[in-house]
Amino acid sequence: MKLEMLETGKRAVIARIHGGNGKRNNLLDLGLVPGVPVRMIQGGRRGPVILEVLGSRVILGHGLADAVEVS
Repeated sequence: MKLEMLETGKRAVIARIHGGNGKRNNLLDLGLVPGVPVRMIQGGRRGPVILEVLGSRVILGHGLADAVEVS
């Protein structure tokens, strides 16, 4: 499922990163690597997507968040 579909407070694991090299590299630099667990802090279509990744909070715009698939 797409990252943006994850409900607030729920946990998932990064399954796949879609998109071109630039988008992929940006996400990988933020720690969003396949196999890494994440927790949704704030999601939905209003405002940015905020995740907890490896003990840090990461803020993504919807363009980057749309490239992340979780399971």
